[in-house]
Amino acid sequence: MRKFLIAALFFSTPLWAQQTPTPQTLTPDEQAFARLPADLRGLLADLPPRAALQKLDYARQNLVATGNPSPTHDQLRAGVETALDPRAAAVRSVSAGASSFPPLSPLVPANAFDYR
Repeated sequence: MRKFLIAALFFSTPLWAQQTPTPQTLTPDEQAFARLPADLRGLLADLPPRAALQKLDYARQNLVATGNPSPTHDQLRAGVETALDPRAAAVRSVSAGASSFPPLSPLVPANAFDYR
């Protein structure tokens, strides 16, 4: 009886080895990350796809908030670099100063970013 069991296992092992693995389906975040340009993927490569897309959206929102609703690719890349390491490229205020109504930030001094 054991001989037949060993023989059955011996002959069935190659059948299991020949089975092809099922292809993995990509999540929507991974698909969106794969569609990004190569240089942005390189900048965001160390983050999970979801976090990378959030950083990209954050950079786009910052560009829109600073008055650039349709940024060039270089501006977007610079925004992503700033979002990844804000200390390397401190963003100064783009406030209109005293001419804006109401003042955008009366509590923050103009040189607040110089101390970082």
